Parts: sequence; C-alpha cells; structure tokens
Amino acid sequence: MKQFDFKTASYSVSGIGNLTMSDAMKLWKTRFPSFEHFRKAVIKVDALKDFGAFVEEMWDSIVPITIQEAFSERNAERRRVYFDCIGVEKIFKNLNPKSLDKQVIKKKRHRWDEKNEPWTHEFEDEYELFSIDPKELYATSDLSDWQKQRQATKYVAVRCKCTSTQREYWIYVPEEEAICNGARVWDDDKKKRYDAIKAIAWTIRIDITNPERVYRQGDIIVAMESVDSKKVTPYHLNKEQYLSLVYSET
Repeated sequence: MKQFDFKTASYSVSGIGNLTMSDAMKLWKTRFPSFEHFRKAVIKVDALKDFGAFVEEMWDSIVPITIQEAFSERNAERRRVYFDCIGVEKIFKNLNPKSLDKQVIKKKRHRWDEKNEPWTHEFEDEYELFSIDPKELYATSDLSDWQKQRQATKYVAVRCKCTSTQREYWIYVPEEEAICNGARVWDDDKKKRYDAIKAIAWTIRIDITNPERVYRQGDIIVAMESVDSKKVTPYHLNKEQYLSLVYSET
C-alpha cells in the first residue's frame, strides 16, 4: 500500500483550500503558540497521528507569517486568513501602539450563584483605545499604489478585559466608530478626539428596537425584548445604549 505523501498534499486552513504544505505549516505556526496547542486543535482522531508526528518533527524550524507579510498580501481572502491566524492582540502588541483614550467606568452587573440566585457585582472596568502607525505595517519602503493607499489608513483597537477571568482582549474597531461625537470631535490642537467607550459599544450588535436589557457572555449577545420591540436589521450599540442597557457581562 502506497504511503500518503504529506509533502505534496494540498491543505486547508481557515476555509482556504489548495494550500501547499509550506503555506499551511506557516499559518499553523502563526496561529498556535506551541505544537501542543496545534495537536489539541488539529490532531483530533487516531487517523491523523502520523500527520501529527510529521508536523512535530519540523515544528521548531517553521517560520510563522510576519505582520508585514500579512499587510503586504494583495489577495483579500489570503490576507483575511493571515490576520485571523496572527490575531489583533499580537499585531498591536508588537507594533508600538499609541494610546488614544483611556477610560475607567464603575459598573454594577447582575450575576447568578450556584443556586441560580441573582447577586450584584460592583467593579471598575477599564477600556483603552490604541492606534498603530501604518508605516510599521510594511516590510519595504518601495510600495505599490495599492499599498500606499492602505498605508494612509489608521488601524484602531480597543483593549479590555473579560469581567470574569480578567483575560486581556484586543478588538479591532473602525477608526470612524472610535471618534467622539458632536462638539468633542476636535481638541484644542485641532486633533481628533477618541472615545474608548464609544468604541467598545460598537462591538455589540443587536437586532431589535427598544430593548429592555442586553446580556453579554463572551462573544454571545442576547437582547431582551420590551413590549414595543420590533425585529430590525442588526445594528451597533451607541455609547449611551451600552452604558444604560447592558445588564450582565460574563
């Protein structure tokens, strides 16, 4: 029986197929911090044990995708996979992010104990908004017109913590969604002013009007209907809605 050739096989990572072994390995090395993480996520059945041994043998020599490579990739679908594997947190932490706004707000959030009895958790929650210099995103100064256009874009992310585990998260936000509203758009030096709470509010989307409450459990958002709620196209919360409607966060 002919042995399967892992070196010449085609691979699929994050929905992108027909990848060479080299490309697939680089993406996996980028996504997973160690071979053990890769093994747990990918080698889930006994039939893949030989493949796992094959990858383990070369793991330390695999070179991950760089942030500059990801931004320089012109194919939109491949670029999406690169960023998916790198992650927003790694991009911002490695490129000297500039703080745009930092706010601490006092919260009262409802939680439930082992007997499903509600109790009120009071705490301070910190949100900080960062940007990175677009010029740091490319490995060369010899840029195409397409790259020069992208270089003019400011990349913004809000840093926050899970209210239960205190694990740190970085979430990408379009710059225009992080700029202050109304008269506060510009400061005394005619520079844009940013609002970290407005930015984190944008990360929550609901699909009903006049919600009574909003619950957030990780990435899962649940909006409780009021008597006059109607189903609508999903929309992002604004700052005022975020501060008044969010009832529970875990």
